[in-house]
Amino acid sequence: MSSMEDIMGKPNNGKQRVLGAFRFEPATAIPVWSPGFEDGFVEQWRRYMGFDDTANAHPLSHYRNDTEEVMGDERFFFSQAGFMRREGEYEIHNDGWGCIVRTSSKTYFSQVIGRVLNEPADLDHIQFDPPSLESRYHDLDRQMDQVNKLGQCAFAKMGGIFIRSQFFRGEENLLIDMATDESFCDVLFDRVAAHLQEMALQNLRRSSTHNTGMIVNDDMAGLNGPVFSPRMFERYLLPRYQKIIMACREAGCRHFIFHSDGNIEPLLDLLIECGFEGINPIEPRCNPNLMELKRKYGRKLVLLGGVCNTRILQRNNRHEIQEHLRPLIELAREGGVVLGTASIPAETPPEAYDFMMRCIEDA
Repeated sequence: MSSMEDIMGKPNNGKQRVLGAFRFEPATAIPVWSPGFEDGFVEQWRRYMGFDDTANAHPLSHYRNDTEEVMGDERFFFSQAGFMRREGEYEIHNDGWGCIVRTSSKTYFSQVIGRVLNEPADLDHIQFDPPSLESRYHDLDRQMDQVNKLGQCAFAKMGGIFIRSQFFRGEENLLIDMATDESFCDVLFDRVAAHLQEMALQNLRRSSTHNTGMIVNDDMAGLNGPVFSPRMFERYLLPRYQKIIMACREAGCRHFIFHSDGNIEPLLDLLIECGFEGINPIEPRCNPNLMELKRKYGRKLVLLGGVCNTRILQRNNRHEIQEHLRPLIELAREGGVVLGTASIPAETPPEAYDFMMRCIEDA
């Protein structure tokens, strides 16, 4: 930020801008949520911007991105993760979540070919690696050095109870379990939640992010709604999230954000009951409208995201992008909003993304 911006009273770094949004203060500079990028987009963007391969340029450092998520390695079987063997064109890996996976350089997806948790009774004989292992956090200092260098607002990241259990058990198996075997799910979710809670406390302490907060990434929805009912969320996840948030709040954590792609609007009241204060990424294609959410929830929720990363940007129409952004920028000026997108797809025109970011930065 320039000295002139400081004189005019604009917050001079990302942390100030984002925490101002959490205090619902009017924004003189629009806070920006940092997205992820699918493989291929960054290379296209570098070519469009005219950067050569030696420049090591990246959208996250080129534009003003005010947030970052920092974490250690949460994998249940962290010490076992890694390459195992090659079979023809395939590589066989232990993914650290309790699965043996097969990958190929010719395809994007991987295939699970083995799992430690095949039957509910298997859980009795399984032990997770301790969250206290120092090697889980070897990269955390580097992450925080980068955050401090860029003046960003760092949030300690925690994987969610549902998605981490899904990695372990398999999505289809887990959803069937949730419908048919409550006793097993209680044991499984208790084990996973206890592991994640201790990981979260370790992350908060080691990264000193208590005064900003924590983001929980728990993808559990598609375009039309959650993959399970609100009743199931209330039965399985509500009490466990309340316990985790209480423990982290007692440790000094100030703010709690919930991330899930898709339409989680049917779960918002339950998420607030859990103790979450913010939601992300609020994808317009999934129908949760930023303006409507702001009217409905007011100061109950900080809204982080809300910019269309698919339909609007893909059409690469500057007028359409401006018209999409105009009301969102005005809403963000009122406070309680951090503008941004979900992950940027590889097929996104880099000129559209560049124009979008310049519109927000110049607002």
